[in-house]
Amino acid sequence: MNLIKESNVQILEGVFDWKEAVCRSMAPLEKDGSVTESYKEAIIENIENLGPYICIAPHVALPHARPEQGALKSQIAVTLFRKEIDFNREDAKANLFISLAAADSDSHLGALVQITDILQDEERTAKILKAKDAAELYHYFK
Repeated sequence: MNLIKESNVQILEGVFDWKEAVCRSMAPLEKDGSVTESYKEAIIENIENLGPYICIAPHVALPHARPEQGALKSQIAVTLFRKEIDFNREDAKANLFISLAAADSDSHLGALVQITDILQDEERTAKILKAKDAAELYHYFK
């Protein structure tokens, strides 16, 4: 997967709420210039309006917004929260945030296929959720 850099992978203990989780998971993409600050604001607003659409599988969230909402270049960041993030809905909880910045409507599709392949392997997903450090977490996505 060529849309992920090791510097964009992090493990955090926990946060106050899902909004902070979105902000913290997007921080590496802001730092490397892949998104503007308004991108995370758009994700939060979208979740408030549409519900937790970013929760794509048990324990997994895919924070993203439309390219025109502040994505400058295509890139992925991975954040593993040790404490589960609750989106205030029974079916919407996540530890693993795979944050996506897509500068256009198709440059990230190959990465999404690879992410899907990774997450369909339940054994591998269980190992990802128990990664001991960022280097190990990065290894599962590279």
